[in-house]
Amino acid sequence: MENGVVKMAKDKVYLLINKKATVEPEKPVYTKDIGTIYSMNGNLKKEIENTRIREKNNREDWGYINVVEIAQKLISKYPNIDLELMGETEVLIEFKSKEDKKPLWEFIKVAFVCLVLFFGAGLAIINFHEDVNTSKTMELLYYTFTGEKKENPLLLVIPYSLGIGVGVITFFTRIISPSQRRRKEPGPMEIELYLYDQDMEERILNDTKNNKGS
Repeated sequence: MENGVVKMAKDKVYLLINKKATVEPEKPVYTKDIGTIYSMNGNLKKEIENTRIREKNNREDWGYINVVEIAQKLISKYPNIDLELMGETEVLIEFKSKEDKKPLWEFIKVAFVCLVLFFGAGLAIINFHEDVNTSKTMELLYYTFTGEKKENPLLLVIPYSLGIGVGVITFFTRIISPSQRRRKEPGPMEIELYLYDQDMEERILNDTKNNKGS
């Protein structure tokens, strides 16, 4: 109590903000889309989750919102809350429509990519071995171990070819690992794709902020 006025205790609300949110066009952006709400007051938690943070977008596009705008929206609507923001300071918003699943089309795309990668990798390996003259090296190795000269020593060529495939599979995947922990680890390609997505989203966020400020 201060000067005869009883101060009401404010409800503590925590908002853990995500780095990115994906929302369908023609739908507003709500608090639950950009982060996770924690509060002991269940009803208040639901109300805040369904609070509109940003208006809808009429088409697929990118947008962003920062913590200042989020705090202003929530505190202006709920002045009696003790809001604490955690996590990211900016949210990249992707306005993206749900894609209809087309199994046949997905299969065709995957098959096409597999063929391109298969023949592309095959040509790269062939060109590399031609550049370093691997066939001559195999002949010399065969002669060193057996004392016989042979133009196409299959005894070395076949295991070497199989070894390339096994080595690539072992390096790029963790499927054949006996350890469950190792099988959960991402492969080099997955890490590269993850880093590419991170760099792309960061660039889009910067461009969106610059366009908004201009």
